[in-house]
Amino acid sequence: MTVSTTDYLDDMKACAEAIGLGVTEYVQPQDRWVRLNGIDFHYLDWGNSHLPPLVLLHGGALTAHTWDMACLVLRDQYHCIALDQRGHGDTGWTPADQLDENNQDLMAQDTQAFIDYLAYPRVALCGMSMGGMNAIRYAAGHPNRLSRLVIVDIAPVTMTEGLVEMEAFRRETETMRNFEGFLDRAVKFNPQRKPEHLKYSLLHSLKQVEDGWTWKQDHRPRAETTPPSEEEQKRRMQEARQARADSLWSDVKAISTPTLLMRGAISKILSEAAADEMVAAMQDVEQVVIPDAGHSVQGDNPGAFATELHAYIQRRSLS
Repeated sequence: MTVSTTDYLDDMKACAEAIGLGVTEYVQPQDRWVRLNGIDFHYLDWGNSHLPPLVLLHGGALTAHTWDMACLVLRDQYHCIALDQRGHGDTGWTPADQLDENNQDLMAQDTQAFIDYLAYPRVALCGMSMGGMNAIRYAAGHPNRLSRLVIVDIAPVTMTEGLVEMEAFRRETETMRNFEGFLDRAVKFNPQRKPEHLKYSLLHSLKQVEDGWTWKQDHRPRAETTPPSEEEQKRRMQEARQARADSLWSDVKAISTPTLLMRGAISKILSEAAADEMVAAMQDVEQVVIPDAGHSVQGDNPGAFATELHAYIQRRSLS
């Protein structure tokens, strides 16, 4: 179902001009919804359905709008479709009776259900961070449904520094009295981004509540009768990270789809060594480093992101 959308064209244009994106036409995507796995999923459809489909999966704490600047560049070559994953953006949250289930497994089921719903014989799939892990899991099990795979700044092994910084920023800005306060914090946290760009991102990532503004992301704690000690929490986190890494390494090695691995040149999440290790483990992969980009490659340098993605798909299509 398609519904009318808030007009944010002026903010989109201000953002694109501030970062020198160089596009001549500004078009808002259509907001669409579909019910999958008991949740109402929101996604952005950028039109041009006659073009090759490109499905985009955002990272944790982000939304489908993280791809907007890149999609302004890519929409003339692809039918861009960006999903708000469960608990993010304008998609519904996991039902309370499922909070004890493994969220990574639920998201893997969502990815499969969404691509099945789109009903294209094959799609190019691009995922960043959390979305990249979901894309890896999907690619390992469904090679016949993918034409190309793009993994953005994620590997089974990640650097702790960036994770700690991002989590600290989220906690410190859980709820703030006004939008301007969020923007000020965001500028200090990510000074390499233009304020117009950060404002545009926050417009889609925040919602108003009684106490002011807060993130749209689902931060509900998983159900537990007795809260674990801090030491127990750390132990569980380490075990979970190791189990996730082991599982992802198996998936990475199983991927047969031609793959592009993108790493931000100044990423605090994906190290050069981890990216090289991932490349060595994969069957058919190329790596590209995006200059002036941290973990959020498509956000920090959307022009270079779009250029490299299109160049790779075109090159591999001709080979």
